[in-house]
Amino acid sequence: MKNLFAFTAIIFCLLLVLASCSRKNDSFISRNLHAVGTEYNILYNGNLALQAGLDNIEANYRDNYWDILPVERLTVKDEIRVSADDQSDPNFSLAEEKAVKAVQKHSMLIDGEEVNPQIDEAYMLLGKARYYDQRFIPSLEAFNYVLQFMPESDEIRMAKIWREKTNMRLENNEIAIENLQQLIKEDSLEIEREELILANATLAQAYLNVDKVDSALIYMNRAAQKTKDRATEGRYKFIAGQLFAKAGQRDSAIAHFDEVIELHRKIPRNYYVNAFIEKIKLRDTVEQSDDEFLEVLNELEENRENRPWLDIINYRKAIYLETIDSVDGAVAYYNKSLKAGDRDPYLQGNTYDALGRISFDDARFETAGKYFDSASTRYEDKSREQRAVIKKRENLADIILYESNRRSADSLLSIVAMSDGERVEYYNNYIEELKEREAQLAEQAAIEEANLAQQKTALATIQTNNSVNNRLGPPSGATINDSGPTSTNSGFYFYIPATVARGKLQFRAIWGNRALKDNWNLASVNSNLIDEATDGSVTAIENGDLAPEYQAAYYIDRLPQGQVAFDSIAGARDFAYYQLGVLYKEKFKRNDLAIDRFETLLTFEPEEKLLLPTLYNLYLMGRDGSNDGNDIAFAKAEQYKSTIISQYPETRYAQILQNPDGKLDTSETAEGVYNRIFKQYEQENYAAVIEQANNQIIRFAGDPIIPKLELLKTYASGRLYGFKAYKEGLDFIALNYPSTEVGKEAAVLAADAEKLVIPSEFAPEDNSNNFKLVYTVDAANEQLINDLKLNLEQPAKALGSDITYSIDVYTPQQSLLVIHGMKTKDRAAQVATYLDENVKGVELPSMPVAISSENYKIVQVYKSLNDYMIQIP
Repeated sequence: MKNLFAFTAIIFCLLLVLASCSRKNDSFISRNLHAVGTEYNILYNGNLALQAGLDNIEANYRDNYWDILPVERLTVKDEIRVSADDQSDPNFSLAEEKAVKAVQKHSMLIDGEEVNPQIDEAYMLLGKARYYDQRFIPSLEAFNYVLQFMPESDEIRMAKIWREKTNMRLENNEIAIENLQQLIKEDSLEIEREELILANATLAQAYLNVDKVDSALIYMNRAAQKTKDRATEGRYKFIAGQLFAKAGQRDSAIAHFDEVIELHRKIPRNYYVNAFIEKIKLRDTVEQSDDEFLEVLNELEENRENRPWLDIINYRKAIYLETIDSVDGAVAYYNKSLKAGDRDPYLQGNTYDALGRISFDDARFETAGKYFDSASTRYEDKSREQRAVIKKRENLADIILYESNRRSADSLLSIVAMSDGERVEYYNNYIEELKEREAQLAEQAAIEEANLAQQKTALATIQTNNSVNNRLGPPSGATINDSGPTSTNSGFYFYIPATVARGKLQFRAIWGNRALKDNWNLASVNSNLIDEATDGSVTAIENGDLAPEYQAAYYIDRLPQGQVAFDSIAGARDFAYYQLGVLYKEKFKRNDLAIDRFETLLTFEPEEKLLLPTLYNLYLMGRDGSNDGNDIAFAKAEQYKSTIISQYPETRYAQILQNPDGKLDTSETAEGVYNRIFKQYEQENYAAVIEQANNQIIRFAGDPIIPKLELLKTYASGRLYGFKAYKEGLDFIALNYPSTEVGKEAAVLAADAEKLVIPSEFAPEDNSNNFKLVYTVDAANEQLINDLKLNLEQPAKALGSDITYSIDVYTPQQSLLVIHGMKTKDRAAQVATYLDENVKGVELPSMPVAISSENYKIVQVYKSLNDYMIQIP
């Protein structure tokens, strides 16, 4: 009976305890039991997962020392995420899952207040997991829950700080600043050290986000002074140094970087090394001599612990050497920087850009172009740096093209000018050089192959030993390192240039030169049937004992033949020299190179269309040189001027040189002048356009508006003087302004005009079904032209809707009254008779001409109305 009573009592107590543990019962037992279950089971595992996720972020994050470091090492993606997806870190997903589980099982929200003292930590874990998973809106909800339902929580201030960190990530920087300042001010006595550090650091980042550097400095300094964690202290002081540098406070910046350097081994080494780099950027040549500065750089370079940062150290040393005019040393260290590693693409981009700039300054433009090409691939797509380097490369495109054309043409023409014996000797020398290069490649390939074989043998030996050890077990007291080699140089042989070169040589040694086609190894497909020699190294071909590339005849037979081909090559060479001269003069301001190209061109006796602008450009450069007191330049300029005026007096160049200097009106801008003349063009006042354009071209000499004025004048000349004047104008613009957009447009138009075939002979009109009636009118008689327009309106309407009329420009002296819309010549004669009888108030010009539309185009192109009247009465 007693046992039954005791058993009943125990059961009753257990039921009582279980009843009191309900999440809806606000009792001492219930609160503490759920708190213990939350803290020591679910939250513990959740915090472990959160820390694992943070460790992954720390391991994978790379700081960008080219900009001010962010307070928090976190790369924020552009898109806003709300729910978990494939991009989520599984550790953060696990931490969130544990936090949600803790809330679902142990939350005790009674009468609008959370009474489980551990649930605030669950919600903080939930908010942090979502924050680091970059789902900031759900994260904000978690922190707001703590603030709303747990106002007495120990985590209340930390929840406020994390809420503002999240607001900052959502670009609500002003809200974050206001709330954090209020928190620091109101809770200054109660706030704990870690909370104050985090609040100040977050405030600094928020101010930095809105570009308020001075305010960011204040809070960054406070955070750096309060923290006890050395790594955090090093980062905060480094950021403070960067902020001082940006604010122009050099001494304060250096002081902070010195503090980072003093921490030395107590902080991650990247802060230590980059603190030196930042000090180097702020170097004062007065306070620190060149020798002292170079000693610092050498110590950084020679310290073995700094090997991971040799790229930036060598880059900074190269910059220093460049500042003291040691260009060769700078180039050497820029190259060392590139060889040191590729962990920083931005640094590589800057290095290639610097090498390109040096090559450019040394007039090695093709090399500069290659460096700029490399730089553009290292920068982020569409970044400011990439756009700048692409623009540099585009500016060099024409130079690289014409320099290549010049060298190719010079080489071909020099070989063509050789005697037969000289050509054979030239190509035999080339073949010897080719053999030497191929032998070097073969030797290099053999070394690479031997090294690869050794590596494979060593790896096989290690794997065999590991296999034996795994079967037998380690000897007593020994341990097995089964990690294997961390890296090897093995790789697919296509990626080893020397191996590829060796393969090509071996193939040619066996098969000779085979065309890339099906059944390449059959004699019926290849005319050069190959037999392998006994020593395996000499190729025998039906046509001889050597491969074609090793025979001078192979190259000689491929040389251009005939005078037409030679003239074409010479023309391309002359044009390349001229374009190079203009580009060096106009775009790159390298008169020395421009003069060299122009003077070399004169030795080739080029066509007049190149000769005149060449002489004129040489005159301009000589005149500029004479302004600097160079008597030789002045003498040459006068010689070029005299040649143009005496030998080509009717050309525009002679007219420009003979134009006396006078006072010019400077009250109107160049663009305004162009617009005014363009209106004249729209009104078909072509003679006025040509006259005014000529005047303004002299007035605005050297202004970028000149090519546009020249093109406008060319259009007007074409309308007034015909196709030949139009073509000459386009050639002039293309040759004199090749680097401008207008010059390039003119070159395209000139090429199109060259291809355009407009017959000068009139076509038979027997089958024509579109005729015009043409009256010749004095272009200077504006009154007559206006009267004709006014009095022709009614008679033209009476003739029907298909009959129209216009006043067309023809020559400076003549305009044409043109009646359109007749299908036959007889109908044109009827219309002429009708108009003669019915037009009142003005006398029509006599002798109208009936002409087909096709022949009217020819008349306008060649200004040949008189010829038409003679040939086709």
